[in-house]
Amino acid sequence: MKKNKLAFLLVIASIFSIMPSFAQKDSAKFGVKLNGFVNSQLMFDTRQTVGGRETMLMLYPENIKKDKSGRDINASPSFNQLAMISRITANVWGPDAFGAKSFGVIEGDFSGQTNNDNNGFRLRHAYIKLNWQKSDLLIGQYWHPFDVPEMLPGVLSLNTGAPFHSFSRHIQLRYSHTFNHLKLIAVAASQRDYTSDGPLAANSLYLRNAVIPNMHLQLQYAINGHLFGVGGDFKMLQPKLVTDSNYKTDAKVTSLAVVGFSKLSFKKIDIKLEGSWGQNLSEHTMLGGYFEKAIDTTNGSVKYGNMETVNAWIDITTKAPTWKFGLFAGYTKNLGYTNDMIGKFYGRGNNIDYVYRVAPRITYTTGQLVFGSEFEYTAIAYGIPNIKGKVEKTTEYNNFRVLLSATYNF
Repeated sequence: MKKNKLAFLLVIASIFSIMPSFAQKDSAKFGVKLNGFVNSQLMFDTRQTVGGRETMLMLYPENIKKDKSGRDINASPSFNQLAMISRITANVWGPDAFGAKSFGVIEGDFSGQTNNDNNGFRLRHAYIKLNWQKSDLLIGQYWHPFDVPEMLPGVLSLNTGAPFHSFSRHIQLRYSHTFNHLKLIAVAASQRDYTSDGPLAANSLYLRNAVIPNMHLQLQYAINGHLFGVGGDFKMLQPKLVTDSNYKTDAKVTSLAVVGFSKLSFKKIDIKLEGSWGQNLSEHTMLGGYFEKAIDTTNGSVKYGNMETVNAWIDITTKAPTWKFGLFAGYTKNLGYTNDMIGKFYGRGNNIDYVYRVAPRITYTTGQLVFGSEFEYTAIAYGIPNIKGKVEKTTEYNNFRVLLSATYNF
């Protein structure tokens, strides 16, 4: 097995070693460019936290957990160092196709597919793109359209602003068309690594069985370096094929979401603002889910309702070449259920009333090296949801994270 792995690596190395010679012979038709970064982070938390990848992706503080004497077990600090988000990207371009410029992107890092696969190599982005003069078509795995690349917060943390900002990549067909300053984007997406919750835990099966893909329509307006946009999202899930009473079922849950955003780009500063409202947003690494609102006692057939949330954030970044300062602030609020809940809940955070975060940061750039520090204060209100999903008898807990980061870009 080791010999096979070594042979495979030698073949890959040989391919990339001869790519430049091919590109030199006909660089207009074919080429490959590798880039990425090596990143190492050190983090200290004042409280146990909820998140992923050994909480490198930190969402919010843990709820209280009492020992036999009544002391809070989760009121304990932690320290960690990780380099798993180091990344490599291959950009490949070739001859024109269908009158469009054609290229492909394959990107991976070492944060694994699940929390049990930390340091494992995993696919981030893999897509084909065709660019015409005023339109383009993307086919493959890329950011969900809720994650507008120009609107990604400049935070150092792996959470990229979650749970206030979406963090999700989907397999998709994405078509964009530009009308002067306006761009219309239409997306049909399927789930893979970021999936909805359900009776079989987080799984892409629920969207697949509903047949209709996750549909998204977005309008962007760009002028003088500024960007404004609105988008609407439609999702349908089928949680079960058979009821608990062993009767075939096609019961589905339909969820809607909207987002509005703006990026204001000035000479010395960038300001990004975003607000969203949504139903069942758990696959976006945000609060949300759905629940059983009615159960037929004769055959076990279930009707579902949604948990709704509202989210808002702002990110400010200076644009100096060496020292840069930034500030992120976000807030998410649980609005409760669309109907009374009588059965199970599937999702994230139905016992959370609100979460807010304030995170100032500073970075220093010299050549290809970037050193940074971020101070992230996150507070959360845990409580007990009533039948309408309103969280009562809340208690607020907080975590203060100190993050140090070193990145070498190539």
